[in-house]
Amino acid sequence: SKVAFMFPGQGAQSVGMCSEVVNDVPAAKALFDEASEILGYDLLEVCTEGPKEKLDSTVVSQPAIFVASMAAVEKLKQESGEDAIEEATCAMGLSLGEYSALCFAGAISFADGVKITKARGEAMQAASDAVARDAQH
Repeated sequence: SKVAFMFPGQGAQSVGMCSEVVNDVPAAKALFDEASEILGYDLLEVCTEGPKEKLDSTVVSQPAIFVASMAAVEKLKQESGEDAIEEATCAMGLSLGEYSALCFAGAISFADGVKITKARGEAMQAASDAVARDAQH
């Protein structure tokens, strides 16, 4: 049988996300702790408490969705065992989700995924801000 893992892109975020998984899955909480150390702010707090405007900003939402996706993988591992992961024959992601798929497949480390999505979010935010500035002139 063939099993595919598909990971979401930007826009999948919502305030309150991951509040249950970090309480139920210690490995998921550890991912948020590691990501927060890399990012320099409490990512879990923004995911669970908002504010929505901050979570929805590109610079925050991209690492948030990446970490939330990897936390969901940890939940699956805990609930269904490592075999559920090993059955995957394909991993893919929508836009930002490609980084989750790469991490899931072992092509990049979790820490590198956080760094990449942070840089990607910052670059996309800067581009968006520049376009908005140009439109005003």
